[in-house]
Amino acid sequence: MRTFQILLFAIIAINASGQNSFLSAYKNLPKASTAKIEQIAFSTDNKFLAAVDHSGKLAIWEIESGKLLKQITIGKSLLLTFRETGDLIVVNTSGEVKIYESNLEEKTNFKFSSSPSHISLDPTGQSLLALYKESIEIFDLKAMMLQTKINFTTPIKNPIFIGFDRFGQQLSVIAKLGQVLTWNPTNQRLIRELKLQSGEFAGSRSVLYDASSNYGGDRFIVSMQEAFIPKGGFQNSNQVNNTQFSTGNQFGGGGAGTQLERKNLIVYYDWASGQELKRIPIRYRADRIVAGAGSSNIAYFSNDALSVFLVSYDRGEIMSSIKITDDPTAIGFSTNNELFAVGTSKGAISLYYVERNTPAEIKIQLPAVDRSYASEPTGEQNLKIKGLIEGTERISKISINGAQAENDFQGGFEGEVPLEAGKNRVRIVAETSEQKQLVKDFYVTMDPAKSAVKNTTKHTSSGKRVALIIGNANYQYSNKLNNTLNDAKTMEQTLKELGFQVTLVSDGSYEKMKNAVYAFGDQISDVDISLFYYAGHGLEVDGTNYLIPVDADIQSALDIKQKALPLTGILRTMEFTNEEGLNMIILDACRNNPFPTGKRGGSGLAKVNAPSGTLIAYATDPGSTASDGTGANGLYTGVLTQQLKVSQRIEDIFMNTRNKVEELSKGSQRPWEELRLKGVFYLK
Repeated sequence: MRTFQILLFAIIAINASGQNSFLSAYKNLPKASTAKIEQIAFSTDNKFLAAVDHSGKLAIWEIESGKLLKQITIGKSLLLTFRETGDLIVVNTSGEVKIYESNLEEKTNFKFSSSPSHISLDPTGQSLLALYKESIEIFDLKAMMLQTKINFTTPIKNPIFIGFDRFGQQLSVIAKLGQVLTWNPTNQRLIRELKLQSGEFAGSRSVLYDASSNYGGDRFIVSMQEAFIPKGGFQNSNQVNNTQFSTGNQFGGGGAGTQLERKNLIVYYDWASGQELKRIPIRYRADRIVAGAGSSNIAYFSNDALSVFLVSYDRGEIMSSIKITDDPTAIGFSTNNELFAVGTSKGAISLYYVERNTPAEIKIQLPAVDRSYASEPTGEQNLKIKGLIEGTERISKISINGAQAENDFQGGFEGEVPLEAGKNRVRIVAETSEQKQLVKDFYVTMDPAKSAVKNTTKHTSSGKRVALIIGNANYQYSNKLNNTLNDAKTMEQTLKELGFQVTLVSDGSYEKMKNAVYAFGDQISDVDISLFYYAGHGLEVDGTNYLIPVDADIQSALDIKQKALPLTGILRTMEFTNEEGLNMIILDACRNNPFPTGKRGGSGLAKVNAPSGTLIAYATDPGSTASDGTGANGLYTGVLTQQLKVSQRIEDIFMNTRNKVEELSKGSQRPWEELRLKGVFYLK
């Protein structure tokens, strides 16, 4: 007997590309208790879900099977989160920190000196932020000791959020009355102070109820309520002095009244600048708000409505809501934005798929497609497609990858598309008589080895390819490198020949590199291939890889954390902006290390687990250095750019590069890769 029930409703939303997406019911997890769920966390590989209830009981489930794996009592929780290593970190209100393996076997246990009000984990998973009334303590999880402390000049009243930007180089505290303070965690300097308020009505007062940061870390989102005197004033003039700014949900209206009127908002702010990006009016106050990966998926619930609401950032509006049987008390997205969880006041947890594109108006009948990108490849070079459109008005035009399809005007359509070697996106666009568009994407992988008849016709890929290349050579405070600028220019020319839109940054300062990464993230939404290439100094400190700008004056390991770009920020930029396509990171960054890092740093780069759909290629193996080359190019890039020009699978490009570099270096330099591809890919 199955231990879960299938739910019978869905939620409509909008994804980052502006197409429709929706949540479809997946399963209810077996109850671990009847106490209300207070926190939910997905593992970074999206295989497990953990939850803590009001009684302090921690439970973990295997998502695919729905099996409850283990339960333990940990006390009322402040923080529940998974690290990318798979560890689960729990901090309770007493300041006790426990780190568990994914099976809840305890591996670490320590305690803060006192009980913090809020806890947050930095993006690298190495440091815990503990917020107190008059200070922030940063605890190093690797050294198991206090790393630094930030003292406040005045206490922060009623904080509701503490967290990091995507690079882990800014931390912010947000308070209930709109105060936002941002520090550099390494040197403890205050970077900026903001006052978040609506200000639409004279004499109004803004109160924040919750705040969240998206997993990519480029913006923070707050739920805000603005209270103001009703139009026409109060019926009783004495009421003005006696009225309190309460938490009710009345808003709008007009004319004299006896209560303050209120307007509820969700407001987005850019983390780097602190500038407001967008505000979205909502009917009910958002008591709990959560952001998914990237910038699109936002969900919230109100204590005044038994509903969960999904918000579109692009459209600036609520797209849909669902009624929950019991009060919703905890919500969360998986790190890949494919799953969504809702916990309730009676201990129930429901899971949903986050489906992309339009709901089921467009149904693909041929070929048979599933949810997996790793399904069996086809050898067909021309794919026949057949489908049906249901539940909408008359369809006037249907196209498949831009070519007009046969339309029977009863909802049925047929067509054929040529496939290229590798992963192909097939896009069905149906236009209604009212010129509305329905869009459906699916993916098919074509493997030439499976084709019985060789295709003599070459098809030019129309898929979008975007690359960011950074080459650093002229370091101001350390030895210069010979060939990194040549490597960057050679890679630029090679990628342009392969159809990439390329941005080249030469001798990038810290700000120049950081701004280039932000701009790159804006460019790679919904592309087929995004590629980041770096040539220059790179090194590892405490298990995190850093790319060194040319203006970095580094005297210690702490300087690296403050003045260099962590690879995790770049990885998240690509992972959560380009969710569908192939992401490639190529690092020819393991040259000699002239920087003092002490015992905490290594001479080369550390191993990083590649997220789904990502390839990370290194010029040499972990902890080693790579040759800067004696010719026009470094050894690795010189070989790689030649292999990129050969028609072969992505895996073969890097395998052949690895073999050739080892041969030419007589085994002293051994490139390596981490990859989790969703299909077979060809660049040429």
